[in-house]
Amino acid sequence: MKKILALVSAVLLLASCAKEAEHHIEMSSGEGAMRLGVAMQSDATEAQSVVVKIYKVENEAETLIRRYDSQEDVPEYLALLAGDYVAKVQVGQKQIVSMDEKYYYGEQPFTVKAGEVETVTVDCKVQSTTVRVEYDATVTEKLDAGFFTTIAIDDEYNATAIKSGDVHAFTLKETGEGYIMMPEGETSLFWHFEGNHPVEGAIVKEAVIENIKPSAKYTIKLKYSKDAPGSFTLEATVDESMEEKDDTIFFSPDPTILGVGFDMSEEQSSAGAAHEYKVSALATISAMQIVADGKEYDILNNTYDGITVKKNNDLEYIVTITEAFFVNVSGGHRDITFHVEDVDGGKLNKSVVYNVQGVMPITTSDYDLWFGNVIFRANVLNDAATAVKIAYRANGGEWTEVDATAGADGVWTATGNDFAAEKNYEYKLVVDGVDAGMALQHTTAAGAQIPNGDMEAWSETNGVKYPYAAGASPFWLTGNDGAKMAGATLTESSTDVRSGSTGQYSAYLKSQFASVMGFGKFAAGNLFTGKFTLDGMNGTVGFGRDFNFTAKPKALSFWMKHREGTINENSGNPASGLDKCTVMLILADWEDTYNVNTADQSTFFTMDDLKTMDGVVGYASYETTESQEEWKEYTLDIIYREDMKSVKPKKLVVSFTPSGYGDYFCGSTDSWMYVDDVRFNY
Repeated sequence: MKKILALVSAVLLLASCAKEAEHHIEMSSGEGAMRLGVAMQSDATEAQSVVVKIYKVENEAETLIRRYDSQEDVPEYLALLAGDYVAKVQVGQKQIVSMDEKYYYGEQPFTVKAGEVETVTVDCKVQSTTVRVEYDATVTEKLDAGFFTTIAIDDEYNATAIKSGDVHAFTLKETGEGYIMMPEGETSLFWHFEGNHPVEGAIVKEAVIENIKPSAKYTIKLKYSKDAPGSFTLEATVDESMEEKDDTIFFSPDPTILGVGFDMSEEQSSAGAAHEYKVSALATISAMQIVADGKEYDILNNTYDGITVKKNNDLEYIVTITEAFFVNVSGGHRDITFHVEDVDGGKLNKSVVYNVQGVMPITTSDYDLWFGNVIFRANVLNDAATAVKIAYRANGGEWTEVDATAGADGVWTATGNDFAAEKNYEYKLVVDGVDAGMALQHTTAAGAQIPNGDMEAWSETNGVKYPYAAGASPFWLTGNDGAKMAGATLTESSTDVRSGSTGQYSAYLKSQFASVMGFGKFAAGNLFTGKFTLDGMNGTVGFGRDFNFTAKPKALSFWMKHREGTINENSGNPASGLDKCTVMLILADWEDTYNVNTADQSTFFTMDDLKTMDGVVGYASYETTESQEEWKEYTLDIIYREDMKSVKPKKLVVSFTPSGYGDYFCGSTDSWMYVDDVRFNY
């Protein structure tokens, strides 16, 4: 018990040593303030009610001025007129008899001085008398079920009076305890045991316990004696050991933080004068952190630029934050959150808002990776600034500076025009030629890629091979549906993949003469994004698939090898000599596909037509008559038309063939092509 009292005394002493005026607490003239703590034994439960009463004391008369029906209702600081007071705390219901909870009570006088804060800790002690009945195992083994012990506030056992409620009592049929608040004038308890022995018959034992003490504990131990059947050994003793247990816990206020000379509920500026905070608790502070922009600073155990921590004692610290700290905080109205813990389990999380100079974080809604536009925002605290710029760079490259324009509430905006996918951007505020605030980073997402560009998904239906998985929506197609009538397959999967490939398959395109009963035409091996329909021996290719361009690609890359044979089929007479490898890319603003009908040459177009074709936003192409029979990676830069720079495309066309004159049924049956890993470069 001495240890507990010493701890309480230390809390009160250290808290009182820290008294000083707190200008941010709202006190009227002649007022001071108090903060309340409660210490009590650890067997109290959270479910027990708590009533706090504050009385004004004048000429030994007490006047109730505040009542709180839960500890949560008590304000962190209670402003009071200077003078004498007493705080009274009761925990639990004050019942004469209870089987559920003890009753605790404590009071503490205190004095409030004008302009000062007084810390008041009420030592709340148990007031109930505890009576415990312990049944030895011999009782349950030797006696019939149904035995009981009744504890009554009386000097005799009167079952009728107990039943009517004229005598307060409780009954225990198994080991347990009850709690009693002795009425005024009552000093005795009577206990009465009844049981039945299968041989000896009814057994009754009873006795009176006199001079009952409040807050004491009485244990009645009942044991059936093996040596003397029917006899009980009785022990009714005052157990003083509970007074010696070091089981007091503090239900004290959580740690607090106060702004020295300013109100923490008001926004502060990161520029200029430093800000001091008083952090205090009623128990030793064990943890203290600051969280800003999602980063945690352990200020109790480490040092940081712009933060100083002065320890007054184990219960109180002064934390100073200067302008230098905010070079690590993004611009704007930012929460700086304090987290404090003490050894008694008290916790505090409290934030103060700072107006911080610097660039503000950008989000995906601030930029468009197709058009490359990005809007930067910055918070500028210097009203006299004449040149405000935002500097940014990608992947550690050269800085680009753009002028910013003043807006409302000190927020300036600037626009960049070359934001792209898959890049790590760094950006910062520059005021009158000097970097201001923290430089931030943002990584843009990867741009959309072409479905099944790795050529790994293939399926077969009714003998026709398709470049997409079974049940999937087609993106790539071929002319295999048309060649099926002649028993030919123009395009299929192959296990011949380029060195270093992570996949198992590539696309194999083979130009052939497809005939039925001696009638047929030359058919070019082909792979394209779009649709295919067949009318007799003629086919219609609908070029283009819907594609969500989340960013603006710079180039198309792919791996390819091919052979260009000498033209040996020439139904349409467009060319002779070597066949022509042709790769085509179109990004178009078409609502529907662009249809090329092999029976209608007016629908044909050349690569040169893409420069002026309606709806074409960007394009790239590759044509050659020279064979390349080993795997090689190709990259085609995309040409974006100046007259379509304000248009975002809807359709994507990618087409491969080893026979570029195939629309005219012209080419070489010796021509072939392998294609793999088709992707956009951003």
